[in-house]
Amino acid sequence: MRRLVLVGGGHAHLFVLEALGAAPDAGLAVTLVSPTALSLYSGMAPGVIAGTYAQRAAQIDVERLARSAGAAFVAARVVAIDAAGRRLYNDAGGPLDYDQASFDIGAATALEIPVDAGATVVPVKPLEATLIALCGPIAGAVAILGAGAAGVELAFALAARRAAVTLLDLAPTPLPSFHPRVRRLAARALAAAGVTWRGNAPAAAVARDGVTLRDGGHIAAALVVAASGVARQTLFTAAGLPTDARGALRVGDDLRCTDHPQLFAAGDCAALAGHPRLARSGVHAVRQGPLLARNLLAATRGTALVPYRPRRHSLALLSTADGRAILAYGGLAGHGAAAWRLKDWIDRRFIARFDR
Repeated sequence: MRRLVLVGGGHAHLFVLEALGAAPDAGLAVTLVSPTALSLYSGMAPGVIAGTYAQRAAQIDVERLARSAGAAFVAARVVAIDAAGRRLYNDAGGPLDYDQASFDIGAATALEIPVDAGATVVPVKPLEATLIALCGPIAGAVAILGAGAAGVELAFALAARRAAVTLLDLAPTPLPSFHPRVRRLAARALAAAGVTWRGNAPAAAVARDGVTLRDGGHIAAALVVAASGVARQTLFTAAGLPTDARGALRVGDDLRCTDHPQLFAAGDCAALAGHPRLARSGVHAVRQGPLLARNLLAATRGTALVPYRPRRHSLALLSTADGRAILAYGGLAGHGAAAWRLKDWIDRRFIARFDR
């Protein structure tokens, strides 16, 4: 039997399990290793926090999906990799041997400034921990560090919960990586939602009572949400595998590790050598999913692999938690109920596809 181990229940691995269920391979033993049986769909997480969706409506039962695909499910977290011996070690049992292994384990949020003891800080990733912290009562003002897509959507979600929210970033405008039209729409919508915007405001430290800025200013907050970047992965670097500066596994355009062709990665934990500036986005994890499924099965059968070609532009739909959403596609921008209906339809269809 050939042995394929899928590490993590991320978006890309959903497509792999779907493909395995559609075309079973009697000669392939598949194992999914995930710390949780329910995988949270990132596109709906802000809606759960805002109260638009129940939490279960935004989750996919990856254990059930794995078993329907004929795969074994191991509730654990992989903590070490022996690439030479083709063996994985986890925190809940014996080692797992593999012929091919694929990683879709996401990433954690980095907060690279001092944090005082007693300060309440919630990282945006991992998402499951974020929901636990932000779905309960919000007591006091909230400061969000980072005005990318995640920080902006969380600002809208928390403002809809009547929280006093300040959104701050090094950049002069929210959504700095987006087209200027999108930035202007976001700035107006944030102001209308009652969110206080602080641009050109680098944070120096997190105190018990808020955020201290480098210029000596202070933003009062009982809760600080870190949406400021991706933390360094340690799993791959500890195994001596090739990584980028953030510890993501370096892979070729075929999503296969450049030095160890038995290893694959997709999503936030992968660094495409041919596309070093590719944004860490759930959009890419979803788009990589069908290709990862095809290439993993090709690798187990010894047939040719195909490359992932990122699109120049990606459709972004950011909920403003008021029955509307901001639509962005390159220079195309809009804000309205139609964009929200499109987002809601796309998100619900994604859940229904994998969580029947």
